[in-house]
Amino acid sequence: MAGVPRLFLAIATVIALAAAAAIPPPEDAPLDLDEAQLRELFGQQDIFALPAGEIPEAPVEQQPEEEPEQPQEDAFILGTSKPLGQISGLGITSKGHLLAFHRAEREWTEESFSKDFKFNAHTGMIANATIAVIDPANGQVVAEHGKNQFYLPHGLTVDHEDNIWVTDVGAHQVVKMDKNFKVLMTLGEKLVPGTDEKHFCKPTDIAVASNGYFFVADGYYGPLHHPHSIALIEDLNLLCVADRENERVQCFSAGLKEGHRSIPAGIPITSADDIGRVFAIRERAHYLVGVTGVDQQDSLEPQVFAMDMDTGKAQTYLKGIENGHALAISKDGTVYVAQMNPNQIVGLNLA
Repeated sequence: MAGVPRLFLAIATVIALAAAAAIPPPEDAPLDLDEAQLRELFGQQDIFALPAGEIPEAPVEQQPEEEPEQPQEDAFILGTSKPLGQISGLGITSKGHLLAFHRAEREWTEESFSKDFKFNAHTGMIANATIAVIDPANGQVVAEHGKNQFYLPHGLTVDHEDNIWVTDVGAHQVVKMDKNFKVLMTLGEKLVPGTDEKHFCKPTDIAVASNGYFFVADGYYGPLHHPHSIALIEDLNLLCVADRENERVQCFSAGLKEGHRSIPAGIPITSADDIGRVFAIRERAHYLVGVTGVDQQDSLEPQVFAMDMDTGKAQTYLKGIENGHALAISKDGTVYVAQMNPNQIVGLNLA
């Protein structure tokens, strides 16, 4: 762990705030207000779509407004040149390649974990490749990585330097690789779940800021009910969390802004509730895009949604899409959604 104490401190903070909160703000110029004081000043209303790091002069109350569903003619299945297993994570590199983090021949079953969250290590690491590098223009798998490296793949994120971050829920670890898939850092004790600053319990996703700070969704520990995916909207100083079993997206202050009007990390800012079990979220150009499954009452169809974080308005797409688990958004506005059973990638142009 030498050389990364600042990053590890960030991880410890995320665990302490239930896998969804932020890095401690700089000590030189934080706003000296805690959550209770902010609520006393601004009431219980959510603070929505603020300029980066600012505090409003009056309470703001906005709920996402759903607009009519958009035509779906631009949706397509991205056929791949090689079969993939259960695709649990997606990312896009600066060169435009689509990375699919998948489980090859392995599936998550009732026998995969014990009641105390320990993975059935007798199954061993997955022998086959678990990361496919795909040309989205034609579905060609141009390279494969991750043989004998992971137990049960889950989340994948590509940062601004093309480093690849993945989570292994079986190993209870977070792994950072460079663009050539060389391991640079591993966090968490292999196959040992825990709730302290040195352990994870089925980590599900990662979000990375441009200053090097990063956040980990520790998916099965804490007051959030299975935080399954996270998205950082850096210029709005927001960290949004797919709170899956609570059927909502919650956004917190990320604590990345400095100055006397910065908001401390981890304060709830806004949420979208009762939208179905949210499996994945990603953001581009202030649009938060997500994919949901059926709700617990089986009354809402699975769908893809796109929420304008500046206005609160939302649109829905691909109603009825089954078992969406991960997504990625390209620079041209194409949304790629990974499905499990069937194991395939669906593309949708929202530009």
